[in-house]
Amino acid sequence: MVNQPAKYRNFIAGAASAALIASAVAPTVASAASFSDVADNNTHAPAIGALTEAGIITGYADGTFKPDKTLSRSDVVKMMGKWLVSLGYEVPTDYKTKPRFKDHTSKTNDELLKYSAIVKDNGVFKGYEDGTLGAGNEITRENMAIVLVRAYDSINKTDLVTTVKSKEFDKDVIDLAKAKAEARPYIDVLDYFDITNPKAPQFNPKNSTTRGQFASFLYKTSTLKVEDEVDTEAPKLVYNGDKTIEVEYDANFTLPVVTATDNKDEKVEVTSVITNAAGEKVNAIDTKVPGTYTVTYSAVDQANNKAENLILTIIVAEPATPAVEKVAAVSATQVKVSFNYDVDPASLFEDNGTLKADRVAISAIDGQGALKITNAQLEDEGKSLLLTVDKAVSKRYKVVVQNAKTAKGESIEKYDEIVSFAADTTAPTITNTEQISATKVRINFSEPVKAHTAQLSYTDGQEVKGASVKVEQGATSVIVDLGNSKVEFNKTINVTFIGLEDMAGNLLSPNPTTVQIVKQQLDGIKPTVSSIAQTGVKTFNIQFTKDLDALKAANVEVSGGYTVDSVEKVSDREYKVTVNKNLRGVQNVVVSNYKDLSGQAGEKVTKVVTFTEDTVAPKAVSTAVTVDNGKEYLDITFDKNVVLDENSTVQATGTYVSKNITHSLNGKAVKAEYKNAQTKNIVRVTLSDLIGQNDDVKDAVYSVNLSFGSITSQSGVAITGMKNVSFIRTVDTTLPTDAKIAVDEIVQSAEDNNIVMITFDKNVDAASATNLANYNIDSAVIEKATVKADQLNVVELKLSEGTNHFSGPRNVVVENVKAAGSAVLMDKFTGKVNLKENVAPTVISAVITKNSEVTLTFSEAVTVDAGAFELFVGDSKTPIAGTTVAKVDPAAKTAVIQLAEGQTFTQDQFNEGIYVKMAKDKNVVDTVKNPLKFTEIKALN
Repeated sequence: MVNQPAKYRNFIAGAASAALIASAVAPTVASAASFSDVADNNTHAPAIGALTEAGIITGYADGTFKPDKTLSRSDVVKMMGKWLVSLGYEVPTDYKTKPRFKDHTSKTNDELLKYSAIVKDNGVFKGYEDGTLGAGNEITRENMAIVLVRAYDSINKTDLVTTVKSKEFDKDVIDLAKAKAEARPYIDVLDYFDITNPKAPQFNPKNSTTRGQFASFLYKTSTLKVEDEVDTEAPKLVYNGDKTIEVEYDANFTLPVVTATDNKDEKVEVTSVITNAAGEKVNAIDTKVPGTYTVTYSAVDQANNKAENLILTIIVAEPATPAVEKVAAVSATQVKVSFNYDVDPASLFEDNGTLKADRVAISAIDGQGALKITNAQLEDEGKSLLLTVDKAVSKRYKVVVQNAKTAKGESIEKYDEIVSFAADTTAPTITNTEQISATKVRINFSEPVKAHTAQLSYTDGQEVKGASVKVEQGATSVIVDLGNSKVEFNKTINVTFIGLEDMAGNLLSPNPTTVQIVKQQLDGIKPTVSSIAQTGVKTFNIQFTKDLDALKAANVEVSGGYTVDSVEKVSDREYKVTVNKNLRGVQNVVVSNYKDLSGQAGEKVTKVVTFTEDTVAPKAVSTAVTVDNGKEYLDITFDKNVVLDENSTVQATGTYVSKNITHSLNGKAVKAEYKNAQTKNIVRVTLSDLIGQNDDVKDAVYSVNLSFGSITSQSGVAITGMKNVSFIRTVDTTLPTDAKIAVDEIVQSAEDNNIVMITFDKNVDAASATNLANYNIDSAVIEKATVKADQLNVVELKLSEGTNHFSGPRNVVVENVKAAGSAVLMDKFTGKVNLKENVAPTVISAVITKNSEVTLTFSEAVTVDAGAFELFVGDSKTPIAGTTVAKVDPAAKTAVIQLAEGQTFTQDQFNEGIYVKMAKDKNVVDTVKNPLKFTEIKALN
C-alpha cells in the first residue's frame, strides 16, 4: 500500500492572493451574539458575525438569525451577489430588461434580478440545464460546493478544481461517491483546503444547506489564500451570450466579441475561425445564405497555455414568412402595399390585367365614404403594389390583402389591419418629360392630378395650332401629340400649367409651371415585321423593327382556319399572339395597320411560318422529396410544361420496407398541383396522401411506380408511361415554433347576446387564449373565455349577463395570445365589434285585471310565443287548462293571460293564490333577442 503524503494544511501562511471578505471585515463574536438564537459557543458564530458586518447576510426582524433554517437557491444567489458587490463588482445595467434565467421576468423581485445577473454573468451561479433558476428550491450541499468554488475562481482568476486534481492528499470526506459526478471535484477542493470540517467526515452532499452552515463555508472560502505557483493554467474565454445565435435572413450581423482572462492577468490573444455547414472555412457569415455556421474561438497566453476552444453556432434563418410589410398612402389617391417578397402577378391580376376582385379591399371606418380601387400595378421589381383609388384618403381604413403568392408560388399571409392615412398636404410637381417619338412627348407628374387643360405657345409668343394638352382626372402623366401638320418642326413649345391640383386639392409647385417640348423631324423610316417565332402550342411572338404605337388583334391574321383570340404587348417592339387552336403546319401570318410612335404606318406584311405541333407525351425525368411548412411533398419534374385540371392525379403502387419487413403498397390516386405558378413542368403531391394513412411509416424505404391521370402536354398529349421512384419517408411536422397568430374576425353570436366569437387565422394555444387578461371590450364585462375542441381557432368570450347596457360599436383589444405550439405572442390587435345589449327583460308585476285574466308587465317591450305562460293555483303542479296569451302590447310592455272562454277564477283559487309560470320550450325575448329572465310570480288581486 502506497503511503499518501500529508494533506496540505498551511496555505494561509505565505500566500500570494489577498483575502476577500476578511480584508474588509474582521469577524467578531459580538456581532453574531446580537442575534438572540446565536450563542457565543455556536460553531458558526464567527462566520455569521463577519458576514453580517459585511452586509452579505442579515437576520430577521424579530432579532433572530435562524442558523438551522435551510437555504433556498434564491437566498444563495442574493448572498453571493452581495459578496461580489462588496468586492467592487457592479450590477449589470440590463438586469431588469434582460433577466438571466428563463423563469424570471422583468416583474420578478428586483433584488433577485440584480443579484441573479451579477452571479450569472460572472459564472458563479449557472442555474439548471433548462436555463431556469428554481428560486424556491432548497440548495443542496453539493451544489453549494460548486457555487463557492466557482465564485472564488471568478474573483481570483484561478482554477481550484484543476489545481487540486493534480494534488495527492489524505481525503477526509468519506461519502464523496454519494455526490453527483459534476460536484465531486468541487467537494475535493473544499476538502483539500479544510473548508469542510475534518472532524465531520460525512459531507452529506444531498442534504439541504442551513444558513449557519453556508455562513461558515462562505467565510472559510472567502479567507482562503492559494500559493503562487508556476503558470500552467490555461486562459479562459469569456462570453456571456447564448452559444447558439439565430440571425434573421438578410439582416446585418456582426460576430460577438469574445475576450479571455488568465490567472496571471497576461495579455491573451483571441482568434476565430468560421466554417459553413460543409466544414469549409469562410471569411464571413453571409446572411443571405440560410444555413448553420460554426465559429471556433481560440486563445493562448504568454506561457503558451491554450484555452479550451469556445464554439458558437450561428443559424441564419430561412427567409421570413411571405407577408405584407407595410401599407401607406404615397399621395392623396395612391396607396402602396409593400411585401417582403416579389409577388406573382397571376395571383393578383386577371388575364386582362385588372386586379382580381377578392385580393385587396380598403374600407373607411371613420365615415369617409366607400373607396373604389381604379387601378393597380406592381412596382419595385414586384415587391410593392401601387393602388389608385377614386377619392382622397384620410383618417382610418381597414385594409385587407389576401390570396396573394410570391413569385415562387408560396402563399403570402393574409393582411387585415386598421391603417391610418394622413391627409395629403404635399404639392404635386412635374417630374420630367419623355420624348417617346418624334411627335409625342410624355409629361410626368409626381402623383395623380385633377383634370386640367394646359396652355401651349411657342417661345416667341405665337399660338400653337393643331395640338392641345388635356390632363385626365387622376392621371399621373399626359401625352402631348404633336403629329398634326399645323405644328411646326424643331420649334420650342412652352407647355404651361396654371392652377393644376392633385387629388387632395394641393396646388402645383411652383404655380404656374412651364415645361418645354419640341416636335422632331420624322425619320422617314417605316416600321416593319422583323421576325415571327412560335412560343407555345397556341402562341407566337411578332418582332418589329421599331417601337409601335399599338397592335390590335384585328390586325393579325393566320391562315388555316385560325382565329386570333388576343394580342398582348411584350415590349414596345414585341407582341404575343394567341390563337384558338393548336398551331401546326405551314401557315401565312398577315400583319397590317400598325404605326410607329411618330405615326408612320408600316406596310402590310405576309410571313410564311412553319409551326410544329408537339405530339410527344411529357416524360417524368426526376423526383425529389421536399419539405414546405413542415409537410413533405413528392415533386415530379417533367421534360416539358404540363397542363393540370381538377382531375389531374398521381398514383403510387409498389412496396416499402420497414424494420426489414417488405410490405405491399397500392395507393389511391391523389390530386396533383403545380409546385408554383411559374414552373409548369414541376408537379407535386402531398407525400402522406400518396402513401395513404395505413402505409405511412416513418423511416420506411419506398420503391414505387408512379402513374398519372389527366396530366397532358400543352398540346393535349396525355402521359401514358410510369415513373419508378424510391424515397425515404420521415414525418410531417407542425407549424414552426415562431408562428404568430392574428385576429381574422370578431362577431357577436347570433343566438346569444352574451357570447362574442373571436376567430383567429391559426389554431390557438389554449392556455393563452383562455386568459381573460388578454381581452378587453369597452363597457362589457368578460367572465369566461373558452376554446372548443371542434373549433381550435375560435375563442368564445362569455359576457356577464346584464353588463352590456346599450347596442352599438365597441372598441376591442386582443393581445398576448399565441398560436398552438408557438412561443411567440401575437401583435396587439385593436378593432371594433357591433354588440347588442345583453340586459334580459324581467317581469315587473302580475295583476289579476279581470276575473278571467292576469296582466303581466315587463321591464321592456317583448315578443311572446303563443302559450308561453301558464297559470297555477297554489302549490299545484298542474296548470289551469285552456289558458292562452290573449294579447301582447309592446308599447305598454304588457301581456294578458286569459282563461279558457267561459271560465272565471273561483274564490277558492283566489284564496290559494294564482301563480304565473313560464311554459317549457317557449320563448319570450326583447327586441334584440335577449330571453326573459323569469320563473314564476304570484298574481296580485
